[in-house]
Amino acid sequence: MKLSYTCCFFSLILCFLVSCTPQTRGTNHQESSYATGLTTCRGTVVHKSNRQHTITLKIEEGNTNKKNRKKIILFNHRTRGLEYCVKGKQVQVTCTRGDNKSWKAVAIEPGKTLYDPSVTPITVSELKKKIDAHRDFILIDTRSPAEYSRCHLPSAISMDACAATFRSLSREIDRDEMLIFYCGWPDCHRSISGSEKAAKAEFDNIRILQGGLQAWVDGGYPTIATDEFVQSGNPVLLDLRPADRDRVRRIEGSVSVPLPLLADRIREIPEQAPVVVYGQHLGDSLSALKLLRSAGFTRAAMVEGNFRGWIERENRVVSGPVRTAITWVSPRQQNEVSASRFMAAQHDKIRAIILDVRTDQEVRTLGRLPNSVHIPLSSLSRRLDELEKARRIYCAAGPRAKLAAHMLRNRGYRAFFLATELACDGKKCRAGREP
Repeated sequence: MKLSYTCCFFSLILCFLVSCTPQTRGTNHQESSYATGLTTCRGTVVHKSNRQHTITLKIEEGNTNKKNRKKIILFNHRTRGLEYCVKGKQVQVTCTRGDNKSWKAVAIEPGKTLYDPSVTPITVSELKKKIDAHRDFILIDTRSPAEYSRCHLPSAISMDACAATFRSLSREIDRDEMLIFYCGWPDCHRSISGSEKAAKAEFDNIRILQGGLQAWVDGGYPTIATDEFVQSGNPVLLDLRPADRDRVRRIEGSVSVPLPLLADRIREIPEQAPVVVYGQHLGDSLSALKLLRSAGFTRAAMVEGNFRGWIERENRVVSGPVRTAITWVSPRQQNEVSASRFMAAQHDKIRAIILDVRTDQEVRTLGRLPNSVHIPLSSLSRRLDELEKARRIYCAAGPRAKLAAHMLRNRGYRAFFLATELACDGKKCRAGREP
């Protein structure tokens, strides 16, 4: 009987202690938060702090008109996949939101990316710092030699990702070198293809420039034309120096347009003309490039080293009367379609398919091309069954259109390309006028 009373007494004491024990409300809330209201965040790892238990992601907004933004996500010892949080890598984070509106990571997985696992993206600002600091790396332009000669990044070498020369040249590069690949625009597959070949060749330090040449241009940084293009590429070559200096010595074929007069004379330059500038100082050329790009000449470039650099490389110069008239004649290329014929096809006066090969982002941001079929160049090889072989195909626009037409012709299509860039107002696009 005494034993029974004793057991009852201890049971009551135990119940009392349990009922008076403070509840770990935060822990229970955390458990329930992790179990409900899950969402997925995708982005590039900017920073990981083990002290503050935070991950900073650069998130790509669904609305492409908005700039990328950063999101800070908390993690703890329960978070799975923390080993994937490496700076510069793309990840997919399953997370939930607490009462204080903070994001908390449940699980982290490698992001879906076209890159090889050994490849890391690099931003335009990071690349600019490396160039300015003269760091050791090899910058590789994977576009065609013709595109490279017209406009490329400073210090870049040309290595067409589609050409056999890439494989032979890769044998001559030290495997410890940092390789940075880029091509013309976001989602361009050539830089990805080049990085894949480098990874297979056992290079360990591989980067891809995010956004490509277009992002570099949007950042306001200089682009270079080769000396060969300046001499024989049929550019509109502008001398930004005062006219008296132009009279004494100038690059052959250049037109005297002093920098203070450039803004008033841009309208005289044909829309499709490749434009190259040079001045006495770098600042003059950068100011000119800014004006030209804002007027739609996104592939305008400068002479490497300006006039002084041209002289130091012992290139030809001339003297005499100043030339001030801007004239340019477009050379017709094989399989090129004229703007007038292209527009006739748009209005069903010619039986042809209009194929827009720009990226999804460009179409959403710049505007649609009326009466066209939109297939991004990076997806074209997988979506050929959407195109009718019996009809002519007019591809738009610029260098990408030429690549698309070449690809289609190799597969038996009657494809042509519009060499002129499109003129867009944010809602609709049209073929640029011919000179």
